[in-house]
Amino acid sequence: MLNPKNIPRKTYEELMEENYGKIPIYSSEWTNYNPSDPGITIMENLSALQIIQQDKMYEVTDGVRARLLQLAGYSPKRGSGAKVYLEPSGLTEKLLIPADKRYMVGDISFENTLAREMTASHLTGIYGKVKNEITNYSYLLEKDMTISAPVFGKEPEKEAMLYLVLDAPLDAGEKGTLYIEADNRYGRNDFAPGQEELFNTVCWECYTEEGFVPMEVCEESYGFLKSAYFTFTQPRQKAAYYMEGEMEGYVWRATLKDAAYDTAPIVKKVSGFLFPVVQKETLVITYSFQKSSGVELNCNLVDSAYVRVFCKEQKGTSYKMYTECLSDGDCGRFYDRIRLDNGNYAFRFDRERYGYAPGHVKNAVKIVLYNEEMMRKYFLGEIYGYDNQEIKLPKEHVVMETFSVIAERMTPEGELVYDFLKPGRMGDKELSYHLYENDGKIVILDAGDYVGAKLYVGSIAVTLGEDGNVRAGNTFFPLEPQEGIRYTNPAAGEGGCFQENLESVRKRFIADMNTPMTAVMASDYEELVRKTPGLCIGKVNAWMDYGKNEVQVAVMPGFSESFPQLSKCYITEIGKWLDKHRLLSTRVHVCQPVYSAVLVKGTIYVKPHFEGCRQQIEAVITRELDYINGEQHFGQVLRFDRLFHQIEALDGVSYIYELSMAPQNSNYAVMDGADIRPVPNCLLYPGNMWLEVLPSPEERA
Repeated sequence: MLNPKNIPRKTYEELMEENYGKIPIYSSEWTNYNPSDPGITIMENLSALQIIQQDKMYEVTDGVRARLLQLAGYSPKRGSGAKVYLEPSGLTEKLLIPADKRYMVGDISFENTLAREMTASHLTGIYGKVKNEITNYSYLLEKDMTISAPVFGKEPEKEAMLYLVLDAPLDAGEKGTLYIEADNRYGRNDFAPGQEELFNTVCWECYTEEGFVPMEVCEESYGFLKSAYFTFTQPRQKAAYYMEGEMEGYVWRATLKDAAYDTAPIVKKVSGFLFPVVQKETLVITYSFQKSSGVELNCNLVDSAYVRVFCKEQKGTSYKMYTECLSDGDCGRFYDRIRLDNGNYAFRFDRERYGYAPGHVKNAVKIVLYNEEMMRKYFLGEIYGYDNQEIKLPKEHVVMETFSVIAERMTPEGELVYDFLKPGRMGDKELSYHLYENDGKIVILDAGDYVGAKLYVGSIAVTLGEDGNVRAGNTFFPLEPQEGIRYTNPAAGEGGCFQENLESVRKRFIADMNTPMTAVMASDYEELVRKTPGLCIGKVNAWMDYGKNEVQVAVMPGFSESFPQLSKCYITEIGKWLDKHRLLSTRVHVCQPVYSAVLVKGTIYVKPHFEGCRQQIEAVITRELDYINGEQHFGQVLRFDRLFHQIEALDGVSYIYELSMAPQNSNYAVMDGADIRPVPNCLLYPGNMWLEVLPSPEERA
């Protein structure tokens, strides 16, 4: 993007002086420099225009920069509250969790977004079954356990099974969520859509009175290779008690129908059952209901909040405000509020008694709850109708999805009506406004038919952004604690962020421009291969083979084997990934890594009284020669002088009498003077060492 700081800024006088000095260079006949000369007049006008343009370049506004970035496809990302799954322990019966129930960890607030019923079932056992041999992995349920488990065996095969054992079944159609943490010790890249069955196919079943039947499971673990939340839906068939060996209980079973893993899936921990909460603090919330005779609300805010009720009486009309009836015989827009035995609140409307009631229309009833602070701040101001009117909100860092305003207008008949309006609405006569989440303000883009309307907060919640991404293992405290129940989060919070500012968008734009999307240079190919979705990539080297007129790419997988080779799956996936990014005229070949041992022979004299000199020398040689596990690259020259000086620098070494090295396989590496030069797809490793370590004669004397 244009940066005016790189353009030298000159005054009008400096520019004119510079122009006068250039006249003799371009014209020997121009000798009249007086202001009356027409040429001087034209030069003065052009110089003045240049100064005006120069000043405008320095006056590029944030709005202009934002539009330029938007033309390039970069807009600010919205802010969002972090999401965390909580695990309640100590449940003995089903737990009813109301909407917007708040949980605190330190000063950070998290809220349950929907009313839900939490199961009292518990996960009591985990078992693996390979070739009829059952292994107990139930220790994965222990909170402080650090031992991982290869749940399908160290070399997974078809029909390997994993059993999850419950002490009580879920009801038919009931959902339960577990968190299964995978051990990603090999640094696997994130998977891409469509790679769900890249290495495996897993079939989930539930044991019922009809035997094992398929069950619906929503998860993105890619066969337990990635940590993920698993949401199970209990099938309609009645669950049955299962017994096999030491397994007893109600079971869900995962069976490998296809197994072509590059690495065996390893599980570190299993937690559940869980429910999600979102990091936010709701200050004002609006509930919508379809019923017209009465609604029921389960929300913690009702007890302590200021309540406003709005009803729509006819389709296509605005809302009217209803108030709670406090005395008998009243007639008007009233409702009755009743506390039910289950703790919920019922709002009743009676047309016969009061003469008014909501109509049979969509979203007939809206109930708005204000907390104590917002009771005094819910009025925002009046819409005057001028361009870009700014209205300050009572809070900053607003959650976009939760925000709305209520516009109060007077009809020609003198009646107050209300409309609930979210940001971004467009259309003739609509109120169009933009919400600035971080700044806590709205800007009216088009007042439409709402000039003179009064604005009130309709719903608002605030977030702490990245601070909500709390670490795993916290204890969460509900505002209304229940005795014997403890809430913890088995996984860290994720997704919390503030809306991007313009500078962040600009930096993202620059970073993306510097990220290779099309492979041109060797470094582009290497960078792209390292990011191949779903694979564990260790080392990469790309070079041009002019004899074959194609780009060669050598890749060593990142998982721990003695001499890892590329499987057919790896070659296919890397080839498909590069095919998306290569130039159409370029051919690419993915080749296997090759390995060559290096033989070392030497006589080294060491100082007396230094213990472990041989071990230190061998460690230096191993470090310099181990290209597989070290930082060395494919084809990197092994320099004799570097190895010599590394050994010579050891405290216990007096001097090196003799030292030599040679590649074991001359097809993969050759001598280049005293150095060893591997071929581009070769990695060296330590071979045999014939070392004679002797006490120094001078020191001994």
